[in-house]
Amino acid sequence: MLNAAVRNVRGLNRRDHQIVIRKLAINSMLHFIGLLETRVTLPNAARVQNGILPRWNWFSDYNSAGNRIWLAWDDDFLDIAIMDIGVQFVHCRIFIRSSHIYVLVTVSYGANDMGSRRELWQALCTISGSIGDDPWLVGGDFNAVRDLSEVCSTSGDIRLAMNELNDCILNTGLIALPMRGERFTWHNCSDDGRSLWKRLDRLLANDKWIERWPDVFYDCLTPRTSDHSPLVLRGDCRRPPQRKMKGDLSANFKLAGEFLEISQRLLQEDRHEPLLLHLEHCCRLVFLKAVKIEHVMLQQRAKIQWMKGGDQCSRVFFRKVAIRRANKRIFQISDEAGVDM
Repeated sequence: MLNAAVRNVRGLNRRDHQIVIRKLAINSMLHFIGLLETRVTLPNAARVQNGILPRWNWFSDYNSAGNRIWLAWDDDFLDIAIMDIGVQFVHCRIFIRSSHIYVLVTVSYGANDMGSRRELWQALCTISGSIGDDPWLVGGDFNAVRDLSEVCSTSGDIRLAMNELNDCILNTGLIALPMRGERFTWHNCSDDGRSLWKRLDRLLANDKWIERWPDVFYDCLTPRTSDHSPLVLRGDCRRPPQRKMKGDLSANFKLAGEFLEISQRLLQEDRHEPLLLHLEHCCRLVFLKAVKIEHVMLQQRAKIQWMKGGDQCSRVFFRKVAIRRANKRIFQISDEAGVDM
């Protein structure tokens, strides 16, 4: 899977901010990172980028207002082509060399005001129409929450903004990935006692991404040098291939039957030999296990054929299943005071 992270860094001119990003890339073994709100001017960009990850490739769009998004990747592992650019997003196609697959990634940085954010929602809906069957990941700072549980403290009337974000997620066919770690991704760092926490940052994916990597989730790490938490993609589910049985099951049944016949013949010669009794017992266990395996395999084949022929494998059905799985996964448990156990 793509080893990726996104983060609103709230400025990269300071050396300590640069060191934090470098450590994040090294400690999480990243191959791709999206950085938001760098606040670095064009004359200083190359110096800052080389100070963080000098061997990586970098993309920054200084033609768009504010230069809001940087991309960085290790070209020993990835090939990247920029597909589309907007003031609030960068959309790219990534070739993962280790698995020889293409994925699509959109790094987003939503505007502060609700009216301008509508341009991002429209852009994501437009992009979704060109995705096809490719795995698609969308991540970044959306500057909006999905429901009131993602806000701690007073934040005014945000229901319309919430509805617009949820409509965008629904219309694009994206699925909210499970999150582990910090509950809120942003804190206003207020010194006047009016602290405010929100979940403004998130990772979303389409059904094709989750179908390929069913165990995908992301870690929301401690913010440290920024008011936003880094989001690190996790959950590579590349399972080891199952070992193939030598020969087909019919040959295994035949072998087990011959073994049972021989043991019974020996028992007729000496019915009180403990070793032969043990031999027969082991043989019967092998035979019963083979029967059970055959039964399970026949069930699986029938299920696969039914799913292929029916409508249960539609993308709408799979998306509902993926959402239900994501919502039911438990990563941590807290006590009544909200302290992680």
